[in-house]
Amino acid sequence: DSTIWSLYLKETGEDDKELATSLQVGVDELLIFAGLFGAILTAFLIESRKDLQVDPLREILQALQNPLAVTTSQPFQVSKSSLVVNCLWFISLGLTLFSALCAVLAKEWLAKYIPVSPGSRSSDACLRHLRVRRAQQWHLESVVTGIPLLIQLALFLFCAGLVLFTWNSGVALGTLMLFLTILAIVLYILGTVFPLFSPACPFQTTMSR
Repeated sequence: DSTIWSLYLKETGEDDKELATSLQVGVDELLIFAGLFGAILTAFLIESRKDLQVDPLREILQALQNPLAVTTSQPFQVSKSSLVVNCLWFISLGLTLFSALCAVLAKEWLAKYIPVSPGSRSSDACLRHLRVRRAQQWHLESVVTGIPLLIQLALFLFCAGLVLFTWNSGVALGTLMLFLTILAIVLYILGTVFPLFSPACPFQTTMSR
């Protein structure tokens, strides 16, 4: 009996390890991308956040250029475009941090999914079967593979804010960013739709898996 259970655990252990390894690679890549994307997004937020508050240096320069001018106190007003851009980018940063947190939790889930030693007894086989059944009932694979949707949504929100940000700087630059954003969205939609009609299509997204 021990030989049968040992053989069973060896065969199923390879399948479990292959599944966990494939998910682990995706989680590691997501963490690297989230770190880089978060750093870039933070740099943009530091610059765009200046539009939400009064710039004291600008007021000092205006006072030095017009020392005799009669100044009238006017309340500072934030432009709608600056407010929308900052909202999009702050939401994008929040989604990025949340996706990184989910990725860290997913690494712990996958570490518990694969035991240190496969074992060779019938009780080890029962524990393995129970572990797989629980993972299926709680949709572990679907949850882990769905985490990249958060970072993808954050990326699209960042691109939308970048279009508005560059549009205020110049129509030509804004048009170029709008074209690139629409192109990326179209490619993502095609990568999602094609596998539905052709399962052998190698171009897939998280939504099409």
